[in-house]
Amino acid sequence: MKATWNTELYRRVHRVLCEIKMVDTHEHLQSIEQLPLTEEVTIGRLFQIFTSSDLISAGMPPEDMRRVADGRAGLSPKERWKLMAPWYKFVRNSVYFEAIRIAIRDLYDVDDFSEDTVDKLTEAMQREVRPGITRKVFDKANIDFCMNNPFGAALVFRPCAESEEFIIDMHDQFTEFPIARLAEETNLAILSLDDYLRAIDVIFERYASIACAYKIPRGYDRPLYFEDVPKHQAEKTFLRLLAFNDRPGRRELQALEDFVLHCLCRKCGEHGLRMKVHCGHQEGNGNVVGNARASLLTNLFLKYNRTMFDIYHISYPYWEEVVSIVKTFPNVTVNFCCNWVINPKAARHALSVMLDCVPASKIHGFGGDYFYVEGSYGHAVIARREIARVLCEKIEEGRFTEDYAAEVGRMLLRDNPMRNFDLAPRRARFREWVKATYARQPLKDGPGARRRAGHPSFCDMPNNPTRKQS
Repeated sequence: MKATWNTELYRRVHRVLCEIKMVDTHEHLQSIEQLPLTEEVTIGRLFQIFTSSDLISAGMPPEDMRRVADGRAGLSPKERWKLMAPWYKFVRNSVYFEAIRIAIRDLYDVDDFSEDTVDKLTEAMQREVRPGITRKVFDKANIDFCMNNPFGAALVFRPCAESEEFIIDMHDQFTEFPIARLAEETNLAILSLDDYLRAIDVIFERYASIACAYKIPRGYDRPLYFEDVPKHQAEKTFLRLLAFNDRPGRRELQALEDFVLHCLCRKCGEHGLRMKVHCGHQEGNGNVVGNARASLLTNLFLKYNRTMFDIYHISYPYWEEVVSIVKTFPNVTVNFCCNWVINPKAARHALSVMLDCVPASKIHGFGGDYFYVEGSYGHAVIARREIARVLCEKIEEGRFTEDYAAEVGRMLLRDNPMRNFDLAPRRARFREWVKATYARQPLKDGPGARRRAGHPSFCDMPNNPTRKQS
C-alpha cells in the first residue's frame, strides 16, 4: 500500500535529495585495519550498537547479546539467531531495526532476519566486509565522505589511511586525565598543571589544523554544566592526582575537569576548530539523560563567543530548548546526527519547527553514528525520506517553493557542514598529512592486521555497548 505522503511532489523532492552527495557529519566507522577477519564476520556485526540496546531493553540477557555480537564467540548463524529470536518480535517495530533491514535488503539481498535467512546473510556479509566496503557503501548511499570519530590506539587523534572516505575528529580525553599516556605521546614530563596544559598545546599544534572538529562526549558520565573554576583551585587538585598516596574526591575532580574544559574551549577558538558536544539521548542501557541537556552549556556559549559549537543529536528529547539556543547564538549550530533512527517523527517535527524559526544555514541534516557502514547506509536512506517529507510540508504550506526546498535540502545535507566545519581546506590538509604519514608507515595488509599485531578487535573496545564490563 502506498503511503499517504508518497505523492508526486514527494517523489520529485526526494529525487532531488537523493542526487545530493551528502557529507555525513558523525560516524565511528572502522578503518581498513579495524575490519574483522572474514571468519569473524557474522550477523552479530549488525548488533553492536543501537539494535543491541533495544534488545536488552526488551529483556534479552546482556550476556546473550554479547555472544551474538562477538564475532569470536564461535556460534553458527542459526545459534546466534536462536539467542535473538525470542526478543526480535518485540523490537522489530523500532527504527533502529528498520535501518538495518533496509541495509541488508539493499546491500545483501536479504529482506529480514529469520532462521531461514541468517546463513545466506552471513555468507553475503563475509564476501563483502573487506577493504573497500566503506567506499562501496558510501557510493551506493551517495555519501561523499564522513566526519569520523573512530576507535584506535592514539589518545586524541586516531589516524587512518582512508582520506577519501574519512576526515577525523579530535576526541576529548584530556578531561579524563590520562597523564602517563599524554606524557608518552608528547614526549613531555608532566609534573604540574602547567605541564599538562603545555601537552594539550602540543596535541593541538599537531592535529587541530587537519581535524574536522573537537568532540566532547562527557554527557554520558556527568552533567554538561562546566563551572568556570580558578586555576589555583584546579592546580591543587591536579597535584593530588600526581601523588602516589592521594586521590581527589569526585567533586574536586569534576572542578578540575571544568577548568580543563574551559581551557579547551579557548584552544578550539584559537584554532578555529568547532566543538561538537554529545547532547541528549545516550546510547546503551541506563543513564541520566538530563546530564546531557544542551542548555547546561549556555555559560560556555556566552563566554566563548569566538568558539563555534555544534549540538549533537538535537539534544533529544530536549530539542525545543535547542531551537531557542541556535536561533539566538551566532556561534551555535544544531546537528540531526542519529536522530532519524532514534525517533523520526520527533525529528521531522523538530526540523519543521527549526525551518520556521532558525536560519537554515545553522542546521546539519545527517550523521549516521554507526561503527559498521551498513548502519550508515540504512540511516542515510531514512534521513533522505524524512527530510523530504518535511520539505514537502513547507511547500504545501506555501512557505517554500520547490526550488527553495531543493536549496535548503542541499544546505542541510552538504553545504552547511562544508562551510560551518571549514571542511574543504581541512580535508585537503588531512589528505596531505595522510599521504606523508602513510608513506613513512605503510598500511598493514588485510583485515585484522592491527589486531594480529596486538591491537584489540571491535568487541574489545571500551565504548562498545555489548562489551562485558569489569
